[in-house]
Amino acid sequence: MPEKDIAEIIRMPRVFLDSLGVGISIVDIETGRIRFANAECCRIVGFTFEQLRARGIGFLELTHPDDRESNRLQHERLLAGEIDGYQADKRYLRLDGSVVWGRVIVNPVRDAAGSLKWFCAVVEDITATKILESQLAAAEKLAGLATFNLVVEADDHPRNSTTTSPSSLRDMLSFVHPEDKDALETAIRRAIAKRTGYTRDYRVIDKDGAARFVRGMGSCVYNPSDGRIHLVGSTIDITATRLDRDSEIPEPIRRILEHIETHWQQKTSIEQLAGRYGISPRAVYQYFSDNGVSLGEKIKQNRMQHARRMLCNPEAGDTVTSIALRCGFSSPGHFAGEYRKVYGESPSETLRQASPPI
Repeated sequence: MPEKDIAEIIRMPRVFLDSLGVGISIVDIETGRIRFANAECCRIVGFTFEQLRARGIGFLELTHPDDRESNRLQHERLLAGEIDGYQADKRYLRLDGSVVWGRVIVNPVRDAAGSLKWFCAVVEDITATKILESQLAAAEKLAGLATFNLVVEADDHPRNSTTTSPSSLRDMLSFVHPEDKDALETAIRRAIAKRTGYTRDYRVIDKDGAARFVRGMGSCVYNPSDGRIHLVGSTIDITATRLDRDSEIPEPIRRILEHIETHWQQKTSIEQLAGRYGISPRAVYQYFSDNGVSLGEKIKQNRMQHARRMLCNPEAGDTVTSIALRCGFSSPGHFAGEYRKVYGESPSETLRQASPPI
């Protein structure tokens, strides 16, 4: 193909085409040889443009042997006019023997009379995504894990999903028990912001409305092919293990824990609860000590969760002070400090984000 014909097709400076984040090539209709390739295309296929041109290499020669037949059939349909273009995920076998995955979009280029002259192929490197998907599929098959791969934007908000379930962070959180949702979302948002990971036990609601305990694990992974952060992780059902552990809790202690959950706004003491449920105060103290949390800390956790919900869904006239007092915190300043430790932001920031603009 004469250089002037290439210029007619592209009509853009090569320096601009080389700066694009996708590969672009022009393919000869008769021979299938690559007559033009920008820098990203050359990087993906593992040949310089000079090598492609000097060796007269065609697109099928660059294609992995296992993908050549399906690619050839698509190409023949395009030549026959059965389709106007096609998209395919395929592997490239590079000069050094390595394999790269590409997502290719192929469209015909016609002359002024409408006759087919060349093909234009745009290819995106999706190797990292394919590796992630294969790793998640292997983990799911071997361990029975529920896996996810969510794409998150630079501002830490979810965009879409590259796997089947869940489709977004919002979708994933919709199945979480209301009492565990805020803490889980905070852990995930913190992991996204800091480009780290998280591990957390929480409850989900299954399709029958029953609560099940799961252990969720996620990590932030940068994918150079799409320039985005992926939140990749898995959840495993630990209900049986949790129930076995909970079955060892003495009945009076279980009833005390239920009381704390239900009457979180009421002031109480271990002595009052012990007397009400027929157990010695010493046994109650011992239980909480063995589990690494005091009664006061347990009550504070519950009140903090309720305060978080009120701040995220405020009513008309709500303020940080009014919510803190309703949730049993006598010192708004102390409440604000404790709140920041748990959720990584001040209560006023949460309230401001939740409140609609005036």
